[in-house]
Amino acid sequence: MRRALLPVLYLAVTSCTYPSPELESRISATARAADYPELVPLGPVFDEAGSLLPDQAAAAGRSLEWRAADLRRRAAELRAMPL
Repeated sequence: MRRALLPVLYLAVTSCTYPSPELESRISATARAADYPELVPLGPVFDEAGSLLPDQAAAAGRSLEWRAADLRRRAAELRAMPL
């Protein structure tokens, strides 16, 4: 079993590292010369994402339910139209 798995694993690893000329040619010279983006800590990002309070989440859920009901109503009207 191990002998059969080893070539498959080798193929998977080498296929991920093979350079693709189609993709390499699409990168502009300015993009190649640009600095790497600045890394930011994820703590504040997660804190902002978690700041949605339960009452805000409930209102957002109701809004989505209303939109879905409106889309269903409009779809029913379109189905009822004669062709």
